[in-house]
Amino acid sequence: MAAGLGNTFVRDMLERSRVPSIDKFAKIAKVLDTTVADLLGEQPDAQRFVPLMGYVGAGQAVYPIDDGGGEMAEAPPEASESTVAVRIKGDSMLPAFEDGWLLYYSRHLPPHEMINRRCVVQLADGRILVKTIRRGAAQDVWTLTSTNAADIEDVVVEWAAPIDWIRPR
Repeated sequence: MAAGLGNTFVRDMLERSRVPSIDKFAKIAKVLDTTVADLLGEQPDAQRFVPLMGYVGAGQAVYPIDDGGGEMAEAPPEASESTVAVRIKGDSMLPAFEDGWLLYYSRHLPPHEMINRRCVVQLADGRILVKTIRRGAAQDVWTLTSTNAADIEDVVVEWAAPIDWIRPR
């Protein structure tokens, strides 16, 4: 039975230029001990969400991101296993970013790789912010700029994360 089903499935696709029904995909998936989603190249639902790590400050004092209490956020397209989300708190980055929006990132870089780019940063004092990184007055310190607030000058930045995706609320 499985061989006959496979022959009909392939013939429908190749010779008749027809797309087989979802029922046929389900039967083939069962024979192959897989899922229809795998046959169609879709990601499983479990990979459509990423950890929501907490808040990132945009004018508000926000301290270390924790595990977010187990909350999850819908994953953006092309999210990797290391992608996480943070929620913006504050309005110092208006109109670029608004309070409540989600930012997604997937890697930490040294600050010098993010010069003149908007990113999520963690400062040596533990604050987590969304800012644009500029060179500071001395080596290994940085000036963080906002679109509508005073600069934060000459601070030590532990890491900077490029923003992969933005989700307005």
